[in-house]
Amino acid sequence: MTTEKTTKDFMFARVANEPFAEGEIRIAYHGQLARSVTLLNEKESVMVMKSFKHRGEGIHDRKQYFQQMEVSNIAHFLANLYNLRKRPSHCKKIVFLEVCVLEFVAKKGDDEDTRFCAERPLPLKGATSFTKYCNNTGHWDPEKLDESLLHFSEWSLEVTDGYLMISDLQGIEHDGMFCLTDPVVLCADITRFGHTNLGPKFIQKSIQAIKALKKEKGWL
Repeated sequence: MTTEKTTKDFMFARVANEPFAEGEIRIAYHGQLARSVTLLNEKESVMVMKSFKHRGEGIHDRKQYFQQMEVSNIAHFLANLYNLRKRPSHCKKIVFLEVCVLEFVAKKGDDEDTRFCAERPLPLKGATSFTKYCNNTGHWDPEKLDESLLHFSEWSLEVTDGYLMISDLQGIEHDGMFCLTDPVVLCADITRFGHTNLGPKFIQKSIQAIKALKKEKGWL
């Protein structure tokens, strides 16, 4: 996947002092990102900046943030491919937010560089409330179960020949599609994709749960 060409050496960013939300792993801040100070005032500059919640050796280094960016962008790529080629016509589209990594170089006297994973905000107008549809251990919320999400997660394993599976689906339903963020990649190689990758055992648990739910609901 190619990136946008630019002659700029840096970008301009703002990050709120206080977070507006937090999960088990990361904290979310309102922010803005643009190629000029003037563009920071435009609506298109609005972003959500996410940093890791916990402290400790290696948690906030570049590798961890790049790893999270890789996970989100793999899910984004696979969802686009699924929508184009394999999505059943009666199922909703699946969209994942793309992610980039921001790094604020430490000034003299600061302890360390500050990093964020940045993404567009989820659309709010006309959307359902934020929902966690499933986790990375194979559990699906029975009250929020949807055929579209089951099909996509199962397909992600099939199209990669059993190598990886997109799980931990969470986000909103908006304009006839699911708009998701912060996925997890379960992978046969447990050295990839961070500590949320629980490996082959949970790939099997997840696919077994999906097949059982599809059979129960009659979703073929």
